[in-house]
Amino acid sequence: MMLNYNRQKNWTNNFGNQQSPIMINTHDLKPKKGNLAFKPKSHYVLIREVDELTTIKLTGRGKANIFGRPFDFKQVHFHSQSEHVIDGKPAAMEVHLVHENKIGQLAVVALMVNEGPANPEFQQIIDRFESGMIDWVDFDITNWVSSESKGFHYLGSLTTPPLQEGVEWIVINNTMLTVDGDQLNWFRSKFHKDYRALQPRNGRVIEWYK
Repeated sequence: MMLNYNRQKNWTNNFGNQQSPIMINTHDLKPKKGNLAFKPKSHYVLIREVDELTTIKLTGRGKANIFGRPFDFKQVHFHSQSEHVIDGKPAAMEVHLVHENKIGQLAVVALMVNEGPANPEFQQIIDRFESGMIDWVDFDITNWVSSESKGFHYLGSLTTPPLQEGVEWIVINNTMLTVDGDQLNWFRSKFHKDYRALQPRNGRVIEWYK
């Protein structure tokens, strides 16, 4: 059944008080010097494109160290507008790079994407998309990830049911990735609203790497 973003209050949530996404207010945070501890260790290659009805998901492979621990890149998907909001301003799009480690812990690297020049890899994804279809692809998105990342680190949840908590979030706000107006309009006309409402912070620690 297709996920209904207009009826989010009906989504089942049997978890606690560490839900995502959240509003990030930098005036509440003390910045740390240096980069986020996100270090890609291989190429990020996409191999299968899936119409999820509310977004496009592409499974893939890649490796990274996230705060000193090895993770495997599993999939990427997209939200427009962004789910996280920084200082009251959402980004045009949020790209979620989902990672998993050997014991099943999830870490999501979220790229806060602004409108600007068209992205060629995202255009390839658009061009290969067919409603209701699964397609084998071979796209390299290594240039979307960087060891020079700035942004935020906190503990939250998946943003779609089952809304599982214990998800480590790395929210990057200095990505060089942009999408243009045509790409945004295509995505929004195809998937409409696909972002979850902001959730209470509930006193959680947010690390800010500036």
